[in-house]
Formats: sequence, structure tokens, C-alpha cells
Amino acid sequence: MILGIDVGGTNIDVVVYDEDFEHVATYPTEKNVSNLNSVIEELVERFEVEAVGVGLAAWIKRGKIVKMPNIRGEFRIDLEIPHVIDNDANCFAFYSAKLFEVENLLGVTIGTGIGSGIVADGRLIHGEGLAGEIGHWFVGNDRKCTCGGVGHLEANFGGWSLKEQFGRDAKEMIEDGSIYLTEGFRMMCVAVANAVTLLDPEAVVFGGRIGGNLDVEKLKECIYRYLMPEFRPEILTLRDPLAVAKGACLLAEESVCSKR
Repeated sequence: MILGIDVGGTNIDVVVYDEDFEHVATYPTEKNVSNLNSVIEELVERFEVEAVGVGLAAWIKRGKIVKMPNIRGEFRIDLEIPHVIDNDANCFAFYSAKLFEVENLLGVTIGTGIGSGIVADGRLIHGEGLAGEIGHWFVGNDRKCTCGGVGHLEANFGGWSLKEQFGRDAKEMIEDGSIYLTEGFRMMCVAVANAVTLLDPEAVVFGGRIGGNLDVEKLKECIYRYLMPEFRPEILTLRDPLAVAKGACLLAEESVCSKR
């Protein structure tokens, strides 16, 4: 039995994995992040798990959390049980690669903010820890980002940015199609196209509250517009709000098995 936890900017989602995934809890992040370690310990005891995987909306460099642009509050994760902590977009990408059975994949999560994870030859690419922070690429203006930078992709597209710019929830903008007319959508497609040219993945998978609900044909049309014809990765969406937690489970399982 493996416990998988997705600590996002809005919610903390929890699943357990024992051949199949089961959603067991969702907590509001703001009210629970300060006692996250206690929450995890309680879940470990309740489900008698063997290992824990945590997907965190944070920048993790050389094993240390260095920044959490969209999570407020301080916490620690100090567990006696075997555990793995990774960026939430990495967890999403890892799960997507397993689900769609591809070896080379770019996963893009768009929710409160924007993240991405890279799977190459079946393995996650971390670099020094911050590989894949597409949401904080400079896209050419002076909009202020929650991380403290300016002109970042996330400052132009994503949940908090769209709300700030248009005073509307992204869900409404997807439903009426206005999201595809924003400059932020175009910027996002350009950024993804540039990443595709760099990585040459088999597939690009979009997930998250916003990304997973975008229209695939509109994504293809916009992304392909900025790509040379030799680059034509499959463009997919994954409408699974638990994908990060599931990916965290699989990473924890892989870690435990590799040490046996």
C-alpha cells in the first residue's frame, strides 16, 4: 500500500495505491499546510502504508524546497517511513508517461499556476532540481509574477493571472471560448512549442484544473503554428484531478522497489 499526496495551491488531494488507486481525502491547502506532517502521519497510520509520495507545488533544488510561489505558510515533512518528495508537475508527467505508455513526454500542468515535467527515455529529468519550470520562462512583458519575477508565462496565463487580468474564473473563459483569444494563451503555446523544439517529445500532455479542460484541437492549432513541420508531437489532455497524487504514488513505489 502506497500513499500519494498532491499539495497544490488550493487543495491537498490524497490517494492510496495497491494495484488500483483510491481517492481517500481532499483538504483545503490553506487550512492544513502548516500541520502537513501531522496530517501525513495520521494517514500513514490509518492506511498502514509502506511508503509515501508527495507531489508539491514548489521549487525543489538538490532535495531542498527553495520556493513555493503559490503556497502560503511554512511546514516540514519529516517522516520515518520511506518517502519521496517531488515537484507536482514532475509527478504529473511521470504518471502521464505510464498512462499513455510513452518514453519521451512533456507534461504541462495549468491550474493556480503553470508547471511542467520532463520524461526522457522513461525517466524524469530533474537537472539540479528545477528542470521544467516553464511557468517562469520570461515571455516578454513586465507583468509581476507571484515568485517575485516579472514577465513570466505564469504571470500572463493560469488561474491567478487570468483572474487578475479579466476578473473571471478560468472555467467560465474555457466554456465561452474567450480563453483562446487571450494573449496569454498564445504565449503559452509559443512556450510549449519552444520546449518541444528543445526536447522533441513523443507527446505533450496538459493537465490541471485549466490545462486538462482545454480544447485539444485549439491547442494543436496554436502550438503547431510555431513549430517546424518535423516536430509533431501528439497533443493530449488528461482530465484527472488526482494525476499528481497518482504520480507521487508511482514514484514512491519505484523508489521503494529500487532499494530492495
